[in-house]
Amino acid sequence: MSFTIRTQGDVLKFALPLYDYLSQNGHAEEANALVKVVDSCYPQDAQALDAHRRAFKQIRETIHDLPSQYLLALDDALRILSE
Repeated sequence: MSFTIRTQGDVLKFALPLYDYLSQNGHAEEANALVKVVDSCYPQDAQALDAHRRAFKQIRETIHDLPSQYLLALDDALRILSE
């Protein structure tokens, strides 16, 4: 499975399969942190995107056994969120 991350909408959609992977592969702490970000209600889209950026960055820095398709998608998501 590969992920196409080209827009901010794609970034938000990627959070669910990333959560699923984390929760099913022994990364419960990171999965719970991600679900808190996804479930939070932000009054502005910019705040939601920033929260996703912070969560994705933490996951990218702390989990070293992610499959390559998740690593590529995280890198793409972080690039888009940094623009």
